Amino acid sequence: MKDWYSTVYKALIMTSVIAFIISFFSSGEVSLGSLLTGYSVLILGVMMILLILLNHILPVIQGLSSFQIIYTILVTTGPFLLMLGVIGFIMYLIINYKNNITNEHVSKSYHTFSNIAIILFLIQIYIVYTNINTDKFESTGRLSTVTSSLIYLFGVLTTMTSLILFTILKSLLLMVLRIIIN
Repeated sequence: MKDWYSTVYKALIMTSVIAFIISFFSSGEVSLGSLLTGYSVLILGVMMILLILLNHILPVIQGLSSFQIIYTILVTTGPFLLMLGVIGFIMYLIINYKNNITNEHVSKSYHTFSNIAIILFLIQIYIVYTNINTDKFESTGRLSTVTSSLIYLFGVLTTMTSLILFTILKSLLLMVLRIIIN
């Protein structure tokens, strides 16, 4: 059962990589669909990894104070929770501004920062995948502190990129509203 579970989340992660690569070399609705597919499948893979991490934390946190429990959970699962939050935010932006994106009513900087976000996610995926593919992770269900810190670092960079995407799309909406009003 354990081999089956790890095979599924690794396959989901690799599927998201393939979907992101497709989005790089396509445009319009195909690119948008592959982006949404890549992010959705990545969410499933990350959630499966989170379940493994939580499953290995639960026996350790019994008997700890509330602060120690929260700290242990955040240190262990924090990078993945940050990743999930950013993915959800970017998916919200893509879905909310779908028509503007597919009709190319966005600035070129949108595509630049969207590609930067994808590259940052691909780096995070690479870091995660190389570390979950080890015997140490399979036996302990834990990532090293360095790995978690790297995922946090790229997660913060991806958060900043997603906020720039939000600013680009929001300013586009305000610009269109000004044109309509005038």
